[in-house]
Amino acid sequence: MSFVRVAKVTDVGPGTIVAVSVEGAEMILYRWRDRFFAAQRRCLHQGADLVNGIVSRGSIICPQHGWRFDAETGVHEMSPLNCLVTYAVSVQGEDILIDPTPIRRAEAIP
Repeated sequence: MSFVRVAKVTDVGPGTIVAVSVEGAEMILYRWRDRFFAAQRRCLHQGADLVNGIVSRGSIICPQHGWRFDAETGVHEMSPLNCLVTYAVSVQGEDILIDPTPIRRAEAIP
């Protein structure tokens, strides 16, 4: 894994979504509860910018049509075959780092 510093812990408040780019990959960085997560920036449905969405009740909610993705896994609430590309996040001191290697899901989560 090759982690890249993208933000400070204080840059991402609870429920906040921040746009970041790592090695050319456009992503969102967000905080759910006490953990940080990263996912692709565009919604699977029609490409809406998820940085304009919200994090609520354990979901990332797309601002365009309300598609909901699990904040921890990126899996769509109604269709486990559809999921956002997610990325590993590490916190070192006050720094947030992301590995730009996509986390792959081999099959649908039951």
